[in-house]
Amino acid sequence: MTAAAPADRKLRLRIAAAYATIYLVWGSTFLVIRLGVRTLPPLLFAGGRFLLAGSLLAAIAVALGERFPGNAREWRCMLIFSIVMITLSNGVSTFALQHVNSNEGALLAAGTALWIAGLGAVGPKGHKLTAGGIAGLLLGLLGVALLVWPRDTVSSGHIGWQALVLVGGLMWAIGTVLYRNAALPIGPVAFNAVMMLFGGAWLALGGLVAGELPRWRWHAGGLLAMAYLAVFGSALAYTAYTWLLKYQPADRVGTFAYVNPAIAALLGWAILGESLEPTQIAGMAIVLAGVALVTWRK
Repeated sequence: MTAAAPADRKLRLRIAAAYATIYLVWGSTFLVIRLGVRTLPPLLFAGGRFLLAGSLLAAIAVALGERFPGNAREWRCMLIFSIVMITLSNGVSTFALQHVNSNEGALLAAGTALWIAGLGAVGPKGHKLTAGGIAGLLLGLLGVALLVWPRDTVSSGHIGWQALVLVGGLMWAIGTVLYRNAALPIGPVAFNAVMMLFGGAWLALGGLVAGELPRWRWHAGGLLAMAYLAVFGSALAYTAYTWLLKYQPADRVGTFAYVNPAIAALLGWAILGESLEPTQIAGMAIVLAGVALVTWRK
């Protein structure tokens, strides 16, 4: 009993540190992405971020002696995860943040917690949704509708970019539940390394096909943004996230999606002078209420 107590405390501290990482670091990434795509083409910017992060994590995984994918099934799974959690999640969101304010993008991404909670009921490791959870999901959808509701100052095309952010959040939720159910015998650092190298390659290839290469500039601010996202937003935070999924319920880990907007809104206001419409603030409050109902524990 006495030997187990320090081990439990150590695990709790690690869990708390992992939550703090995904809360704080991912809260800042919306601002950094917004700054990066102002000077660099979005797909090459995102691809470079993940290729750099994947290379860093691969070296760490080798040094730690972690297990990499070892058979065809595991490589197929990694291919799927790279497309869902990198290309179709972060990639489309990065592309949309050319046209969506960083705080608004974070608000829209708050719906990810709801998607994770809803999809988390699927599969052999799924949890049963309570009446309160179902009510929370419906309430959250209402809040998201308010976030994207057309305003006089917003052109109709803006809704399409907002929809891309929502699609990115949905793809992330799908990948989260797939990862939880897959139970792959791959080290957490090695998993993220392979996923990011594959995902970064798809994004970079997409940028080349889209003709982004002539727009590439060796801009110091854009490269610093890429480096920050690679080291902190990708290598550190993704590893903390996948590690947390092994010890915490998926819907509880998904609460990062409604903590991040508060940090993103503050940074967007302080650095970029962004502001929020009253309807967006109301929508965010409703989303938070929905998430609270979904993640409530007796």
